[in-house]
Amino acid sequence: MSLDAIDAVNWSAIPNPTWHQCDDPERVAHALRLLTVSSTANQTGDAAALLAGGGFVCGHAAMVFPAAYAATPILLDLVENGRRPRIKDAALGLLSEALDCFPAAGHNRVDTPYGIDIPLCCAIARHIRGHHGALLAHGRGGKSLLAEAARHWRLTVEETEPQSDGTLIALAVLEGAPFDTPAEAEPRTPPFMRPAPAVRIDALMTDASGATCVRLTQPPSGSLSAGSTLHPTECGRREH
Repeated sequence: MSLDAIDAVNWSAIPNPTWHQCDDPERVAHALRLLTVSSTANQTGDAAALLAGGGFVCGHAAMVFPAAYAATPILLDLVENGRRPRIKDAALGLLSEALDCFPAAGHNRVDTPYGIDIPLCCAIARHIRGHHGALLAHGRGGKSLLAEAARHWRLTVEETEPQSDGTLIALAVLEGAPFDTPAEAEPRTPPFMRPAPAVRIDALMTDASGATCVRLTQPPSGSLSAGSTLHPTECGRREH
């Protein structure tokens, strides 16, 4: 399954922030193929080292690259269905590195099916949250990765009620972990889902199902509507 998924990605369309050959997204595709079919410990280690040395992440520079967004579902599939435990462990470690590292300046956002210019870390984290069950089954490492991803939260607005003081009460669904307030968030409103001026979330109440009530300060451009989303502003600022 992973080989087909690798071939389905248009790697040449993904930007290379450094222009160095070692960071070429096509190199990421090659390393993913090697990791998928590796049959010895040396082969698995060599493939993981290629991914950790550039294009996906660069460990010594603590940098994550745009190709990591496309590679994340493939690595998650390897965590769940990899042919050997060491392949699963290598994929899990690479995903953790991707969330820990910072993007290159000017390359810290990606376009997704659910929004344009999504912070790279949030887009990767959402892929990870979508594999909750498989990662829990992987033990402590999987739980740790899920906890990392939970910090890159996303709120989807369901209802809003403007208040007389200019603030807004919104009912929403929270993906990820509850966070401390006040907190800045960048909103996206349908249909184009581009980021708008930041809002401040002054209070948050949520239950175990993710149903959430927030009070926030409205941006000058107006109120949020149902279907709008909120991401952490700090994630949009993460870059080298």
